[in-house]
Amino acid sequence: MQIAAAMGARVIGTASEGNHAFLRELGAEPVTYGDGLTERVRELAPDGVDDVVTDFVGAVLDVTRSVLRAGGRHGSITQPEVSEAGGLYLWVRPDAAGLRALADLADEGELTVPVAQTFSLANAADAFRLSQTGHVRGKVIVEVSQE
Repeated sequence: MQIAAAMGARVIGTASEGNHAFLRELGAEPVTYGDGLTERVRELAPDGVDDVVTDFVGAVLDVTRSVLRAGGRHGSITQPEVSEAGGLYLWVRPDAAGLRALADLADEGELTVPVAQTFSLANAADAFRLSQTGHVRGKVIVEVSQE
Protein backbone atom coordinates (compact mmCIF):
# COMPACT_ATOMS: atom_id res chain seq x y z
CA MET A 1 0.00 0.00 0.00
CA GLN A 2 2.68 2.46 1.00
CA ILE A 3 4.74 1.87 -2.12
CA ALA A 4 1.76 2.23 -4.45
CA ALA A 5 0.61 5.38 -2.66
CA ALA A 6 4.15 6.84 -2.79
CA MET A 7 4.15 6.23 -6.54
CA GLY A 8 0.94 8.23 -6.87
CA ALA A 9 -1.58 5.41 -7.11
CA ARG A 10 -4.98 5.62 -5.50
CA VAL A 11 -5.10 2.70 -3.08
CA ILE A 12 -8.27 1.10 -1.71
CA GLY A 13 -7.58 -1.42 1.06
CA THR A 14 -9.87 -3.91 2.76
CA ALA A 15 -9.86 -4.63 6.49
CA SER A 16 -12.12 -4.84 9.49
CA GLU A 17 -13.39 -1.48 10.77
CA GLY A 18 -10.94 -1.65 13.66
CA ASN A 19 -8.06 -1.49 11.19
CA HIS A 20 -9.33 1.37 9.02
CA ALA A 21 -7.20 4.02 10.76
CA PHE A 22 -4.14 1.84 10.18
CA LEU A 23 -4.96 1.56 6.46
CA ARG A 24 -5.27 5.34 6.27
CA GLU A 25 -1.80 5.65 7.88
CA LEU A 26 -0.49 3.42 5.08
CA GLY A 27 -2.03 5.64 2.41
CA ALA A 28 -5.15 3.64 1.57
CA GLU A 29 -8.85 4.39 1.52
CA PRO A 30 -10.34 1.72 3.79
CA VAL A 31 -13.26 -0.54 2.91
CA THR A 32 -14.69 -3.19 5.22
CA TYR A 33 -14.25 -6.69 3.84
CA GLY A 34 -16.91 -9.38 3.86
CA ASP A 35 -20.39 -9.54 2.37
CA GLY A 36 -21.12 -6.46 0.27
CA LEU A 37 -17.45 -5.75 -0.47
CA THR A 38 -18.10 -5.27 -4.18
CA GLU A 39 -20.74 -2.65 -3.49
CA ARG A 40 -18.53 -0.80 -0.99
CA VAL A 41 -15.60 -0.69 -3.42
CA ARG A 42 -17.92 0.45 -6.21
CA GLU A 43 -19.05 3.34 -3.98
CA LEU A 44 -15.46 4.60 -4.05
CA ALA A 45 -14.75 3.59 -7.66
CA PRO A 46 -18.12 3.52 -9.49
CA ASP A 47 -16.55 2.57 -12.82
CA GLY A 48 -14.41 -0.11 -11.20
CA VAL A 49 -10.77 -0.25 -10.22
CA ASP A 50 -8.89 0.71 -13.34
CA ASP A 51 -5.50 -0.91 -12.91
CA VAL A 52 -4.83 -3.80 -10.51
CA VAL A 53 -6.63 -5.52 -7.67
CA THR A 54 -4.10 -7.42 -5.58
CA ASP A 55 -5.11 -10.40 -3.47
CA PHE A 56 -3.07 -11.30 -0.40
CA VAL A 57 -5.57 -13.85 0.96
CA GLY A 58 -6.54 -16.23 -1.84
CA ALA A 59 -9.75 -17.68 -3.25
CA VAL A 60 -11.29 -14.28 -4.02
CA LEU A 61 -10.96 -14.18 -7.82
CA ASP A 62 -14.71 -13.64 -8.32
CA VAL A 63 -14.73 -10.66 -5.95
CA THR A 64 -11.65 -9.08 -7.49
CA ARG A 65 -13.06 -9.46 -10.97
CA SER A 66 -16.32 -7.86 -9.83
CA VAL A 67 -14.55 -4.64 -8.81
CA LEU A 68 -12.22 -4.39 -11.81
CA ARG A 69 -12.85 -2.07 -14.71
CA ALA A 70 -12.55 -3.71 -18.14
CA GLY A 71 -8.85 -4.12 -18.85
CA GLY A 72 -7.86 -4.19 -15.17
CA ARG A 73 -5.75 -7.03 -13.84
CA HIS A 74 -5.99 -9.31 -10.83
CA GLY A 75 -2.76 -9.96 -9.00
CA SER A 76 -2.23 -12.58 -6.31
CA ILE A 77 0.58 -13.68 -4.03
CA THR A 78 -1.29 -16.87 -3.10
CA GLN A 79 -2.63 -18.30 -6.34
CA PRO A 80 -0.22 -18.89 -9.26
CA GLU A 81 -3.18 -20.03 -11.36
CA VAL A 82 -4.43 -16.42 -11.65
CA SER A 83 -2.10 -16.11 -14.62
CA GLU A 84 -4.31 -18.63 -16.44
CA ALA A 85 -7.20 -16.14 -16.04
CA GLY A 86 -5.13 -13.21 -17.33
CA GLY A 87 -3.95 -12.18 -13.87
CA LEU A 88 -0.53 -11.60 -12.38
CA TYR A 89 1.14 -14.01 -9.97
CA LEU A 90 3.29 -11.81 -7.78
CA TRP A 91 6.50 -13.10 -6.33
CA VAL A 92 9.15 -10.85 -4.85
CA ARG A 93 12.57 -11.14 -6.43
CA PRO A 94 14.63 -8.44 -4.74
CA ASP A 95 17.53 -6.86 -6.56
CA ALA A 96 19.97 -4.07 -5.68
CA ALA A 97 18.09 -1.35 -7.58
CA GLY A 98 14.74 -2.31 -6.05
CA LEU A 99 16.17 -2.45 -2.54
CA ARG A 100 17.80 0.96 -3.09
CA ALA A 101 14.43 2.38 -4.18
CA LEU A 102 12.81 0.99 -1.03
CA ALA A 103 15.59 2.44 1.12
CA ASP A 104 15.07 5.83 -0.55
CA LEU A 105 11.33 5.68 0.19
CA ALA A 106 12.13 4.86 3.83
CA ASP A 107 14.65 7.72 4.02
CA GLU A 108 12.00 10.09 2.63
CA GLY A 109 9.47 8.92 5.23
CA GLU A 110 7.24 7.39 2.54
CA LEU A 111 7.76 3.82 3.76
CA THR A 112 7.57 2.58 7.32
CA VAL A 113 7.71 -0.95 8.61
CA PRO A 114 5.35 -1.48 11.53
CA VAL A 115 6.69 -4.05 14.00
CA ALA A 116 4.10 -6.20 15.75
CA GLN A 117 6.44 -8.02 18.10
CA THR A 118 10.07 -9.05 18.46
CA PHE A 119 11.15 -12.52 19.66
CA SER A 120 14.49 -14.04 20.56
CA LEU A 121 15.65 -16.97 18.46
CA ALA A 122 14.87 -19.26 21.41
CA ASN A 123 11.21 -18.19 21.07
CA ALA A 124 10.98 -18.54 17.29
CA ALA A 125 8.16 -21.08 17.65
CA ASP A 126 6.09 -18.43 19.47
CA ALA A 127 6.81 -15.98 16.65
CA PHE A 128 5.64 -18.54 14.12
CA ARG A 129 2.44 -19.24 16.06
CA LEU A 130 1.68 -15.52 16.26
CA SER A 131 2.27 -15.15 12.53
CA GLN A 132 -0.07 -18.06 11.78
CA THR A 133 -3.01 -16.39 13.55
CA GLY A 134 -3.48 -14.15 10.50
CA HIS A 135 -4.24 -11.20 12.77
CA VAL A 136 -0.85 -9.56 13.10
CA ARG A 137 -0.53 -5.87 12.32
CA GLY A 138 3.08 -5.40 11.27
CA LYS A 139 6.14 -7.60 11.03
CA VAL A 140 7.05 -10.37 13.43
CA ILE A 141 10.80 -10.19 14.06
CA VAL A 142 13.07 -12.96 15.27
CA GLU A 143 16.37 -11.61 16.58
CA VAL A 144 19.46 -13.68 16.01
CA SER A 145 22.33 -12.49 18.17
CA GLN A 146 25.93 -13.39 17.56
CA GLU A 147 27.14 -13.83 21.12
